[in-house]
Amino acid sequence: MKKIAIVIAFAGLAVLAQDKFKLRESKDRKEFAGKIVCIGCQLRNQDGGANSMCSLHSKHAQGLLMEDGTLWTFVDNERGHKVITNKKMLGKNVKVSGWSFPKAQYIELAKYKLQKGDKWIAMDYCKICGFEPGDHGEGDLCDDCKED
Repeated sequence: MKKIAIVIAFAGLAVLAQDKFKLRESKDRKEFAGKIVCIGCQLRNQDGGANSMCSLHSKHAQGLLMEDGTLWTFVDNERGHKVITNKKMLGKNVKVSGWSFPKAQYIELAKYKLQKGDKWIAMDYCKICGFEPGDHGEGDLCDDCKED
């Protein structure tokens, strides 16, 4: 009987924890603009720079450097990981849509756009669209990725 009570109590705590930490909603996303940089190199090259050893440990993980000099790290999940590790993006100007965690200097990515000339090219993330424009042709974008 004690085991059943403990299991029920634990299950109740798990439900409470899930209610307390609900995920964000699309309407709460914000847009951030900046340049994709190697976080470790950026920290090492500033005044009193860090001994980051990014080529050894973090493999030159990329983040967002905003115009005001603020450096943001991306949450390393299914969407953020592609930006953190895609070396083709290094030095590119981007507009990132997502949720920020200012005290931790992290952004959880929803989508982003790369600047190519005067245009901003959407780099959408969903199971339907793929990870770069044209991955699955032009007619199979989900409604969220069709948004401008």
